[in-house]
Amino acid sequence: MRPEHDIIINAELCDRCGKCFADCPDNVIRMTSEAAEYNGQFCVRCGHCVAICPKGAVTITGYDDPPEALGQNGAVDPDALLALIKARRSMRQFTKKDVPPDVIAKIIEAGRFAPTGGNKQGVSFAVIRDEIDSCERIAMDVVRRLLPKLGEFNPYIKNLEIGDHFLFKGAPVVIVVKSVDVIDGALAASLMEIMAQSLGLGVLYSGFFTMAINESDELKRLLEVTDVDKVVTTMVVGDPGARYLRTAQRESARVTFV
Repeated sequence: MRPEHDIIINAELCDRCGKCFADCPDNVIRMTSEAAEYNGQFCVRCGHCVAICPKGAVTITGYDDPPEALGQNGAVDPDALLALIKARRSMRQFTKKDVPPDVIAKIIEAGRFAPTGGNKQGVSFAVIRDEIDSCERIAMDVVRRLLPKLGEFNPYIKNLEIGDHFLFKGAPVVIVVKSVDVIDGALAASLMEIMAQSLGLGVLYSGFFTMAINESDELKRLLEVTDVDKVVTTMVVGDPGARYLRTAQRESARVTFV
């Protein structure tokens, strides 16, 4: 169960600049003659008031870590970021090099700060490391059972070579993204992949393992998939076993200007 979060405005620190009032998307802050005042009846706890207050007068309780001060906006070079995005490939070859826990934590952190509709913050993660072989083995039993039926509708599947490491390709880490809302989970996974790539890692989205989770009560139990969770995607993560020398071509963007 998520903790309760209360918003507190320190009237002694507030200088009545009005920035929290002007930026509040839920209109739950009003200005009085002494200070800003909070009425949280319809508040989604988005944190805009905390982030924008120049005096640090607004706080939200119930979080493990305090807000971090930001440097200059736009500090990431846009051309370098676009080059990183264009260089992205679905990695199907991995070395045996381990991915340290602090690197995994940084990838998770990118997903934790991804936007969620209505500030639901309903995205969670399952990291598979120690039990990666057993999880792949359970999933492969499911996949082999379903493949003949899937092959009737998709000729591509008939030509697949199904080995014991078909799902994870020998990678050392798998991250399953779960969410009460599919879009929120997909946004988190996208930012996590960019973070992983910036750390020199490769990522493969394993749709077959995601399918296996949805068909296996044992995997759901191991990965703590609740009744409200949707298994959005599975990210296979590891040190790349292939080096790509150029981008892959894409069709021109289809854009409508109105």
